[in-house]
Amino acid sequence: MQKTMRTLVLLVALCLPAAAEAAPIPCSDIPAAQQYVDRLKPGPDRTEAQRHLDLAKEAHSNAACDKELRQVDKYARAARAAENRADAPKLAPATAPHVRCADLLHQDRPGGSDYHGPPVPGCPKR
Repeated sequence: MQKTMRTLVLLVALCLPAAAEAAPIPCSDIPAAQQYVDRLKPGPDRTEAQRHLDLAKEAHSNAACDKELRQVDKYARAARAAENRADAPKLAPATAPHVRCADLLHQDRPGGSDYHGPPVPGCPKR
């Protein structure tokens, strides 16, 4: 129960900036923070989060631990945002606008005998 509560406090601190500003992050949240950082994909922000987490593990006071865990939070958020951007569906490349080719009544369109513009792929030249 206590471990679950600590994880919840850490998640609240990671998700809500106002909550993170109001209450210090205790050193007892280091294991939960380590689990969170371990789940991040490799990258520069994850590396910085791990570096600050290592500094938090070596901290000799709650204030120093809180300071480092806030840095862990900062870099972990940036790493998660980068992951979300990378995982977002890619936009389809811009396609050529739909062009109406010439037909019996519209010979001034691409491919028609009265058309005077550049050739258009997909429209047969008549």
